[in-house]
Order: sequence, then structure tokens, then C-alpha cells
Amino acid sequence: MSSTAPIPTPPTPPTLTAQTDELRCTDADRDRVIDVLKSAYADGRLDQAEFDVRFDLTMKAKTYAALEPITRDLVAQPAAVAPGPAKPARDLLPPPTTEERLLGALAQATTLVPIVVGPAIIYYTVGKRSEFVKHHAAGALNLQLTLLAVTIVTFGLGGALYGIAWVLATAFAVVALAGAPLRQPWVLPIFGRGGPYEKRD
Repeated sequence: MSSTAPIPTPPTPPTLTAQTDELRCTDADRDRVIDVLKSAYADGRLDQAEFDVRFDLTMKAKTYAALEPITRDLVAQPAAVAPGPAKPARDLLPPPTTEERLLGALAQATTLVPIVVGPAIIYYTVGKRSEFVKHHAAGALNLQLTLLAVTIVTFGLGGALYGIAWVLATAFAVVALAGAPLRQPWVLPIFGRGGPYEKRD
């Protein structure tokens, strides 16, 4: 006679109400959310990049209102509707601030003077605390390194592309100022591959 092992149920995150969502959460509340993320990652509903972003948001959360969106698409809701697929990690990130937009535009504008030092500094400093700035600094670095590689391979003939690069740098800076992500599939993906702002088809 064979027996069937019970199917484990995922942990339940904190339940929110209109009265509690602005209350400050505890370490135990964060631990419950992390358990949900681990379960979703093990099930394949989150990839590594999405798990890392949500884990970071969980550890930084101060209130129940900040915790709730992190697992909203991972836990069954009271309504009799099956939860949809997990949202991309970038959809959980807060909109970029004015400062982040300006720094992202600055990183892109450094291509006007093709020296990788500028975007590299932004990538390794501000990029540590802002995924948006890191995304645009990585794009600027990738573009400059791609142009450099083409110039070397063509024995200097690729230098003519820098005129086009100035136009692209201006356009990409405008995109950053608008607070939008940027996809550059035609450049070498040396920096930023797999970040939350990288779109997946």
C-alpha cells in the first residue's frame, strides 16, 4: 500500500489591512517574506536576478506597505482567481528620482567624450545604490567599449562611428532623463547583463 506525501504549502507573508499597512514591520515579517521568495525561486517562478532584487527590497522595507508588493504576484489572493505570472523585477522598483535621472543622463552623455572613466566611476559608486543609474552607466560603458573594439579591429577605420555615437549619446541621455530603461542589443554586453532593467522577450 503506497502513501502520498502531503504537498508543502508556501509560507504566508504578513496580511495587510488599511490600519496596518503603514505600521513598521519586524524582522519576523521580513523573514516570512523571504521564505515566500525562496519558495518561489525553488519553484522556478523567480529567476536569480528577480530574487536578488526582491530580497534586497525586503531587507530595506520599513513598513508593511513596502513589504506587500514584493510577494503580491506570488501568493494566492482571497479572490477565486489564480495568480498570474510573476512580474519582472524592474516592475517592483520605485520610479527613478530626479537625481537618478540626471545621473543616468550624465552617464550616457559621457560618450560625447569617449573615455570610459566617467561612466565607470558612476557605475561603481552611485550604481551600488541605484539600479536605474547602474543600468544607464552600464549602457554607456558597453557602448564605449564596443566602439573601442570596432576601432581596434578595423585598424582605426571604426573611429568614423564616433560621429554616430555622439548622436546616440544625446538620444540615450534624453531617455534617461525621461526615467525610461534602455536596451542596446547591438553592443557588447560586458556590464549590467541580467540586471532587473534588462528586458526579456
